[in-house]
Amino acid sequence: MPLFGIINLIERKTGGIMEKKLSIGFIGLGKMGAGMCANIQRENFSITVYNRTRSKAEPFEKNGGVIADSPREVAEKSDIVLTSLMDDASVLEMCAGENGLLAGLKPGGIHIGLTTILPATANRLADLHKEKQCHYIAAPVLGRPDVAAAGSLISILGGDANVIKTIRPIIDCYSEKTISISETPGRANALKVCVNYIIMTQIVMFGEIFTFAEKSSLDREIIYKFAQMIFGESGPIIEYVKKIKNRAFDDAGFALTGGLKDSLLFEKAFVDVGVKAGVATLAKENLMAAAVNGLCNKDWSALTEMIRLSAGLDSQAEQGKHSH
Repeated sequence: MPLFGIINLIERKTGGIMEKKLSIGFIGLGKMGAGMCANIQRENFSITVYNRTRSKAEPFEKNGGVIADSPREVAEKSDIVLTSLMDDASVLEMCAGENGLLAGLKPGGIHIGLTTILPATANRLADLHKEKQCHYIAAPVLGRPDVAAAGSLISILGGDANVIKTIRPIIDCYSEKTISISETPGRANALKVCVNYIIMTQIVMFGEIFTFAEKSSLDREIIYKFAQMIFGESGPIIEYVKKIKNRAFDDAGFALTGGLKDSLLFEKAFVDVGVKAGVATLAKENLMAAAVNGLCNKDWSALTEMIRLSAGLDSQAEQGKHSH
């Protein structure tokens, strides 16, 4: 596809207004979900929320929302339900059973899946919803919790084009840009895997580069300046480069445990189509080692401390061990 074709896939906020205010449900109020849900609620949509830990739902009740006791109840009270959960298993579990989302979703109802899951799982969910005469739209997002709270995420959308038009005012509540990738939900998740894999490979690479530079008595600041020249002075990659340069991992916008989950997902997604995910395997090993060494609550870029450790340099892993 020519470059201008790719650019045309990316759309900014439409500024559109729904002719009829639809009832919205939101399941999963973690760091990402809470930010997205808050932005939807600010647009005065009628909203029903559910979270296993009820206390995380209470702020939305104080602002006029309704707390449901099950995913089914959320679906029964909503035209559109968004889910922001941990992984494939949690999404499938939430949809299934007599108290699951699919048991309560009305014919024609729409489920927007925000979770980073396997492309195959997204397509399976689409089939399950079709059996119930409902719609599933894959809508994974790019951005960290602070970006979600600011309403500036990038959303990747896959599914029925007419349904996507219907949900755009909801997506725009928390997204600065959207990319409609195809009619097939799984392709949206495939693109999310690609983008996250790019970021992960850069984290691993810069961990090795800064370690090499230090052992070669080369100023780390020089490496950072060249990284700015290559990647620009803003954006997620340069933010991670700065974290690695300064070894500043306490601000965990994306925790190390989440990075480990993603590395396992990337490995499986690649294997599913017969591709070897070499960097994912390397990242997984470093993430597992970092978790064992007490860095679970750090940013996932702290995996680079394991590269330092294996090279004989000091590591925050030693501090992590002593604090547990």
